[in-house]
Amino acid sequence: MNTSHLCLGILSLRNASGYEIKKAFEETFSHFQATSFGAIYPALARLTEQGLVSFHQEQQEKRPAKKVFSITEAGRRHFLETLMGTEPAEQYRSDFLFLMMFAHQLPIGHVAGLLEKQTGNLVAELEILDRIISECQTLTPGMRFTLEYGIAANQALLDLMRKRSAPLLKEIQKTEGPTSP
Repeated sequence: MNTSHLCLGILSLRNASGYEIKKAFEETFSHFQATSFGAIYPALARLTEQGLVSFHQEQQEKRPAKKVFSITEAGRRHFLETLMGTEPAEQYRSDFLFLMMFAHQLPIGHVAGLLEKQTGNLVAELEILDRIISECQTLTPGMRFTLEYGIAANQALLDLMRKRSAPLLKEIQKTEGPTSP
């Protein structure tokens, strides 16, 4: 899925501004999709040019008017075709795992900090997912499933972090020797 498809997905649920779409990525979709704020507006511009979304401007007090985007019927058809034609492959990209791949080359204190930071990230993500699932009254069955999937995956990762962090640090320390930084 690219940013355009993700924007269409959000707009298939409700009308939204670019900022609201970004918030949906940060909150609802953060455990399985990511995009940057800088990618959303160009994607929305392309979708508008292609006739897949439209927008209207809403006036705001003491602020510039904001664009509120809506999916068109052509956009709905295109999004459904994308959903029907997409294979359910998982793509997992992680800067944390890349760093851990080379943890033996890093100072032990730095690795310990990375492990602590990632553990905190997982705890924070679980809190967000738990909050969404408990507070949101408009979850579809598929939305609830994706949130439960994210909770299960993050909980399993958190359990692994808690189980393997100390042994990993010991293993790395053995290979460093006494003169390592």
